[in-house]
Amino acid sequence: MNRGSAAPWGLRAGLALCAALGLATLGPLAGASAAEAVGVARIPAAAAPGAKVRTPARIEVLAGRDVAGSQGTLVAVEEPTRWSAMVADGKLGGWLGVVAEGASLDESVRSVALGYSVSPLAILRTDTDIHDWRALSGRTVCLAADGRYVGELAARYGAIEQIYPSTTDALLGVRTGLCDAMVHDQAFLEALLAFPEWKKFSARLEPYRKVDLMRVTAAARPGAVRGLLEATSPRHLAALTAGQARDIAFEVYLDQVVPDCH
Repeated sequence: MNRGSAAPWGLRAGLALCAALGLATLGPLAGASAAEAVGVARIPAAAAPGAKVRTPARIEVLAGRDVAGSQGTLVAVEEPTRWSAMVADGKLGGWLGVVAEGASLDESVRSVALGYSVSPLAILRTDTDIHDWRALSGRTVCLAADGRYVGELAARYGAIEQIYPSTTDALLGVRTGLCDAMVHDQAFLEALLAFPEWKKFSARLEPYRKVDLMRVTAAARPGAVRGLLEATSPRHLAALTAGQARDIAFEVYLDQVVPDCH
């Protein structure tokens, strides 16, 4: 990454991080009506005092914060039967995330695919000898702890998973040769690969399963947050991801204090 691009990135990243920190102080349902809460499966823990701030791995966390804004808050609810009941009962204005195939949802809620891919994509060095998912057997894969794939690559392909605290740290692992591949959401990695400094890591394994981000709401329960959730579109999510990719790329740049040695 050239130094000429660092200054504007730093300004934008700093503003984004300040906004994230402001929202991170909101507790579940604290000071907000139930209908103004947005549910997601997981919310990353707040950074410890003095620790580096990391951009969340999951786009629904950023989208949920964007929707809730000053009107509501973000609540972590992972179990489908629980969050669908909470949406149906008005305890959540809506829920964003991946709905597991065959999940049993309350009959009064509706789930809508947002046309936004959170399918698993692998990126590798362009000179890799890994050309299909089966070749990951016995090879190392960098994963973010707050991502979606911990345990899956080992169980499915016999990969050796190396788990890092954040997407930034997992990407640093693949850039510095600690891992053979990095697996994360397709839409995010495609946005990241648009930056020229990632050209050397642009070899890819296409998703072995297709997954869309889903929005779940209850039509019978109007509310400001529900209305904003229902306005969430692939275009809006793409804009959020472009910012997410820019901020994480900048975090990688700041931490990688020596040039690539490969």
